[in-house]
Amino acid sequence: MKAITSDELKLIQLDLLQKIADFCESHGLRYFLCGGTLIGAIRHKGYIPWDDDIDIAMPRQDYDLFVKTFNQPGNYCQVVNLDTNSDYAYSFAKVFDNRTVLKELHYQGDIGVYVDLFPADGVKDAGQIYKIQMLRKFLHTKRANYYKRKISKKIINTIGKLLLLPFSAHQIARWMDNEARKYAFCSLPKAGVIANPFGPGEMVDKSVFASDIYQEFEGRKYRIPIGYDTWLRSIYGDYMQLPPEEDRVTHHTFEAWWKEDTQK
Repeated sequence: MKAITSDELKLIQLDLLQKIADFCESHGLRYFLCGGTLIGAIRHKGYIPWDDDIDIAMPRQDYDLFVKTFNQPGNYCQVVNLDTNSDYAYSFAKVFDNRTVLKELHYQGDIGVYVDLFPADGVKDAGQIYKIQMLRKFLHTKRANYYKRKISKKIINTIGKLLLLPFSAHQIARWMDNEARKYAFCSLPKAGVIANPFGPGEMVDKSVFASDIYQEFEGRKYRIPIGYDTWLRSIYGDYMQLPPEEDRVTHHTFEAWWKEDTQK
């Protein structure tokens, strides 16, 4: 198989993003950029220079409908989540290019080059987020392999895997999904993208998501929440301030290839 370069990787991701946006616009589904992709759109009008992925979110109702209707025969862009694949081990969906293969070096499982697609839900309180965070730690332990891990990390992972032996990664991810979808999007005063949360900063006033505006990302315009500044500051603090130079590195570890029969 032919290795995919970093430039090719981004072109594939941008193609997936455009396909998702076009589908949502034509079917009346709401989506918006989130996470590092949202920071990149505001601060750089594109990728954060040292980043290599794309994150988008949808209100839960739109997310569920998207997953049910996006896949079409013959389309190389496919969505996968807990409902489409019994071996899937994430609490959110991925839209991937099935002409490619991507291997995450520190975690078990292969998929094509992808865009992460997160559901947005109503949030009761920080306790709900902490519960999902704990399950997230369990899931990371369950999915982790021993590729280039330190001895201490291997020992910790082994103990964790033994304790989690009765449960599958898919089952843990399903618990996360069930906890996140307890409350309808914007049905409570607080809302957020909590299916895979990093902390309570994900929970903000639902007015943040009252409407959308368009923001440039790599030469095209995509939807972002009207209250993007409040949301980003809640999660990241002063997100307009660049991190120290030594921290300007990707946090993802994967390799990707074109399938042998792919004709580009």
